[in-house]
Amino acid sequence: MDIRIYSGFVAAAELSSITLAAQRLNITQPALSRQIRALEDSLGLRLFEKAGRNVRLTAAGEVLYARVNDVLVAERDLRAVAGDLAQNQSGVLKIGSCSQLIERYLPRFLHDWRAANPGVDIRLEDGGGPELVEKLHAGTVQITLSAMPSAPIEMFETVRLGKLAFIAVATRDFLAAADTPVEIGEVLRHPILTLNCRHASREVFDAACRLSGAVPRIVLESSSPHTLFSMAEGGNGVAVVPSSVQPGSEALVGRPIALRGEPVVFDICAMHDSRVPLPAYGRRFIDDLRAYILSEEDGNPRRPAPLRGYLQIV
Repeated sequence: MDIRIYSGFVAAAELSSITLAAQRLNITQPALSRQIRALEDSLGLRLFEKAGRNVRLTAAGEVLYARVNDVLVAERDLRAVAGDLAQNQSGVLKIGSCSQLIERYLPRFLHDWRAANPGVDIRLEDGGGPELVEKLHAGTVQITLSAMPSAPIEMFETVRLGKLAFIAVATRDFLAAADTPVEIGEVLRHPILTLNCRHASREVFDAACRLSGAVPRIVLESSSPHTLFSMAEGGNGVAVVPSSVQPGSEALVGRPIALRGEPVVFDICAMHDSRVPLPAYGRRFIDDLRAYILSEEDGNPRRPAPLRGYLQIV
């Protein structure tokens, strides 16, 4: 049986639609219908039944779905291994990441990693959390780097890379200069400049606001921390950003944000589709980046210190 027929069966099961599955696979709907009928005839089982305009798996189809997925994973794994052997650990690695993590960690790390892995072509693009999830699901990137999602995403394998805190950034009219964290309730007395919901870290900030019992008066949502810093420098409020970005202006004060005395932190992670095995150099990239970030967490003066005991919002 052609492996593509199994792929068609899985796509139709996931989308509950022969038409949508055919679009995903870039074939015609009649062609996919014939493939599924051929699979049913070969197995002697009915795999789908009508459900309005859609289809759903029969009881037999449900049982076979997981087994067929195992077949596809094994086939992809075999091809990945063969590709690594044929290319001598060389190839393309497509990575999607939020811009703050790119700015904070990747400039020096990528320079050194490329020098140590000259056969790997890194292709990097930035994006927000939900956007990165879509790209990973569609296969346009192989790895994403972002804030840890609040709940596990089915089919994605997650590797924790480290932690980040939130900082409040404003002029001294809004925020006193100090080495200590500032309570979120005090921050929320002022107009808030924050990242928009395109960023996974925004969900963590919103959760911290709910726990504090205060409602933020948001006057600007932006995709760029640097836009927030510019508005803060102009005296328009307090910017709330992850500690991966730091204000470059001497006119601005930056302090960690605390909830009940404990600064709020969140995990950052790498994700990849567990159904599509990463090449060996992809796993090596994640392992090396994790080691680099964890080493950065130890005594880096650009970070609010220390992270132990910080309150984590999940």
